[in-house]
Amino acid sequence: MISSMTGFSFGEKDTKFGNLVIEIKTLNSRYCELQLKLGDDIRVYESQIREIVLGSISRGKIDCRIFLKSNEAALNYRKFDEKEIKALINSTEKISALIKNPSLIDPIEIFKLSGNNNQAIDSSKLKKTLLSALPKALQKIITDRQREGRNISKVILSNIKLIEKLIGQTKKIMPEAIKIHQVKINKKFKEALINLENDRLKQEVLIFMQKSDITEEIDRLESHLKELKRLLVLKEPVGKKMDFLMQEFNREANTLGSKAISVDISRISVELKVIIEQIREQIQNIE
Repeated sequence: MISSMTGFSFGEKDTKFGNLVIEIKTLNSRYCELQLKLGDDIRVYESQIREIVLGSISRGKIDCRIFLKSNEAALNYRKFDEKEIKALINSTEKISALIKNPSLIDPIEIFKLSGNNNQAIDSSKLKKTLLSALPKALQKIITDRQREGRNISKVILSNIKLIEKLIGQTKKIMPEAIKIHQVKINKKFKEALINLENDRLKQEVLIFMQKSDITEEIDRLESHLKELKRLLVLKEPVGKKMDFLMQEFNREANTLGSKAISVDISRISVELKVIIEQIREQIQNIE
C-alpha cells in the first residue's frame, strides 16, 4: 500500500501542567527532512522525539511543533511576584501606546506571562504523557497519508490501463503498416522504371523492418507496467523506485516515436509520453 507524503495532524491533550500541543505537517521532498520546534519544557526530549518521528516517516519534509500551552488550571493564583506583574503591565501599556486601536489587556493573560506561576513540572510524568501522545499523533498523519496514497494508486492504475490500451493498438497497427510500406517501395521502384526483383523487394522490406522494429520497446513497456503494478501493492516506501521506473518508461516512449513508421504510431508515442508524465506527477507525492 503506497502512502502520500502530504498530511497534517493537530491535537491538544489537557494535563495538569497545561495543554500539550502536538502539530505535525508533512510535505513533498526528495529526502527526509525533519524540522522540530519544541517548547522550553519539551526541548530536553528532542533526541527521543526525533527518533520516534523518523521511525514512523521515512520520506518528506516534516514540520513538527510540540509545546505546553498554559491553562488556568495550571496556574497558582495565590503565588505571584508583584514586581514582575507590575513590570509586565508597564511593558504591555507601552506596547499598547504604539498601537492605533489596541485591544483590552486580559489580566489572566498577563498572569500567564509571569515566569514563576506555573506549577512545578514533574519531568517523568511529562515525558510519559509526551511519549504516549506523540505516536498517536503520528498514527493519525500516517492514516491520512495512506488514505491519500490509495487515491493516488487509483489514478495510476487508471493510467496503466490507458498505456495497456495504447500498446494493444500499436501491436495491431504494425503488421498493416509494414504491408503499406512494402506497397510504397514497390510503387517507387516502378515509377523509377527499375525492374524490381522479388528478392530485392524482400531485402528492402527486411531492412525497413529491422530499422522500425519496436518489439523490444513494446516488451520493455509491458515489463515496466508489471513492475509498476507490483510496487503499488508493496507496504514499504516505493516513491524513489517508481520515479526511476518512470524514466525508463519515458525512454521507451521516445524510442517508439523515433522508430514510428506511421502517423498512428507517432500519435501513440505522444499519447504515451503525456500519460507517463501524468503518472510521474502523481509519483512525486509518494513516500
